Amino acid sequence: MALVTYLYTGDWIKTTLVTVIHHASFLLIYYLHERFWLWLPWLRNSKWRSWARVFTYEIILGNVVLGAITYIVTGEVKTMTAITLTYILNKVWMYVVYDKMWSRIKWQTG
Repeated sequence: MALVTYLYTGDWIKTTLVTVIHHASFLLIYYLHERFWLWLPWLRNSKWRSWARVFTYEIILGNVVLGAITYIVTGEVKTMTAITLTYILNKVWMYVVYDKMWSRIKWQTG
């Protein structure tokens, strides 16, 4: 996040603000997102589960929240768009890979 923001702004203060606000807000958003997916057991074994989760988390939540944060901090639509798209596109492929890795772990229940 910091690297992407700094590449587009060249400003360490804006970079720090965007990064800290983004990660602080996404602690809560990630928790709520995961609780939501546990609430949908019928999708647990779907072959589209990883893509549905990445779409809701990265595309919808990521674009809305990160876009709002970067716009508030930078005040520029062009910078907001560049940071948001670069960060989200990078996270999409990583999210699917990580989700597939975690789904292979045999978790003990009970």
